[in-house]
Amino acid sequence: MKKVLLGLYLFSVTLLGVADTSDYIWNQQFEKKMVKAEGGNLKAQYDVGNMYLKGQGTVRDAKEAFKWFKKAAEKGYSRAQYKLGYLYHRGEGTKQNHAKGFKWVNKSAQQSYKPAMYYVGKLYAAGEGVKKDLKKAINWHKKSYAAGYNPAKREIERLEAKLASEKKREVAFDPRPTPIAKVVRAKPKPKAKPKAKPRTVKTVKLNEKIVKDILLSNEWQLKGKPALLLPSSQTTCKQKLGKVLCESKEMEYNEPYGVISYTMQAAFSNFSNRGEFTGEYNKNITLIFPDDPDDPDIVIPLDYGPQKKELMRCKVMGRDVVCYRGEKREKVTYHKI
Repeated sequence: MKKVLLGLYLFSVTLLGVADTSDYIWNQQFEKKMVKAEGGNLKAQYDVGNMYLKGQGTVRDAKEAFKWFKKAAEKGYSRAQYKLGYLYHRGEGTKQNHAKGFKWVNKSAQQSYKPAMYYVGKLYAAGEGVKKDLKKAINWHKKSYAAGYNPAKREIERLEAKLASEKKREVAFDPRPTPIAKVVRAKPKPKAKPKAKPRTVKTVKLNEKIVKDILLSNEWQLKGKPALLLPSSQTTCKQKLGKVLCESKEMEYNEPYGVISYTMQAAFSNFSNRGEFTGEYNKNITLIFPDDPDDPDIVIPLDYGPQKKELMRCKVMGRDVVCYRGEKREKVTYHKI
């Protein structure tokens, strides 16, 4: 029994030793890199920034990462310029600034850093920090693909198809005004005296217009936060062809492989006199920033652009809108502010 316990003890000590050795190696690497970085070595400054950003060999500190990326970026180190733009875009370690994010990623792209050329294309396509321009987006993707950054191939095909579709719509559009027919006014007939009506209690009935007005004239919250599908401070909504269309502001969420930027889109229709209506909604992915973009064959398990549409059925109930969303018919209640 003593031998078994001794064996288990030695095994656990060995495991702890491996973990300690791993931490020790990272700590040693960080200390060596820091000495070089403080001496002005640009690659070491970039590496120290990455180690601060990921918490390797030191505590995770985005502000310190930003500081070291900035040192190397200002001296012209292309990878640090890309990462500095990445942090500006995210607002991590510094105040969020999409214009500065584009500026630094663009500086990196001008030095032919392949991931930066690709993401300058993405920023032009999304209009993030720069005026949207699909032609410039395609040109930058072609440059990055020619340099060997393979994810650009799919983007070139997607954006060229989108550009062709937009040109087709422009040709189909006829800007000439529709001629207005001359209206001949009929002579008014003499009004007959209205008959006295019995006094009744007026009741307000819901109809399509009233339901739309309720939806559009209020700001809605879900679980105490501005709604992303209904009108709120986070969405822009309008009426078009009998529908209410809403799109949220740019949002972000983290995945293990990077940061996803997206908007939510929703279209509501089939408004009834009972306060009911239906909707379709989906996520539109506009940009993906990988945490480490250096791999030209990076695999991102998501497609850009509109994702699969989901259905929702809603009803105005007093001061609330109650909806059942998605395949699982999740019940959610939106409240007026």
